[in-house]
Amino acid sequence: MTSPPGAASAPHGSAAGYDAGCRTRAMCPHGPDSGWLSCAEAVVRRRGDYHLLRLPADQPLPRHGNVGVMTSSHEPVRAVHGTPWGYARGCRDARACPNRLRGAVTCADARRRYVQDYSARRAAGAGTPIEHGTPNGYLLGCRDSRLCPGGDEGVSCTEARSRHRMRIARAAGIAPRAETLDAAPAIAKVRALRSQGWSLRRISSATGCGRTTIAELTGETGAVRERITPVTLRRILAVQP
Repeated sequence: MTSPPGAASAPHGSAAGYDAGCRTRAMCPHGPDSGWLSCAEAVVRRRGDYHLLRLPADQPLPRHGNVGVMTSSHEPVRAVHGTPWGYARGCRDARACPNRLRGAVTCADARRRYVQDYSARRAAGAGTPIEHGTPNGYLLGCRDSRLCPGGDEGVSCTEARSRHRMRIARAAGIAPRAETLDAAPAIAKVRALRSQGWSLRRISSATGCGRTTIAELTGETGAVRERITPVTLRRILAVQP
């Protein structure tokens, strides 16, 4: 078998071998009977594993054994799996966490428990008092506008968060969402055209609207669209039978 380009400088069984072009298990000399992982398997094994990510990319990984304790130095490595720290470092898929195979708590589970405990402590009034009526109050756990006492202007933390995100979007050049109107007049008009024998294609061509939009107004795709933009409403009502 011809080696992939660049494979001569990158050992098989490593992420560097995968980057060099050895991207299938059939292509890699390290098959299922080999003591080393194939290049493709090595890339997958490194994902979400902080210990393996500390190793050089050209480090071959053994197929069996505790590869999670391998390290490129003699310095102790901080245990991260099964902790919120591991989740923050990138181990966010519970199925890929090494702790799952050992029956221990995964990083995703540890993160979820941490957030639940933090939210409970904040709700009980522990920690720094929340400054209500601010985006930071929302991030600190005040997310129910009915229970928020509000700030000096009477704005809840949820509303302050929404306004803050809107300002960021406008500053980034993102246009606000188009206003929507009740689609009842458009629904009546489209259904009247359908009763006269107009096809969805013909209505779409006459109005300049997409066929999916027209079909949703007639209910032929399941649920009926209840809101449409003013432009769509104007185009549909302008069509004459």
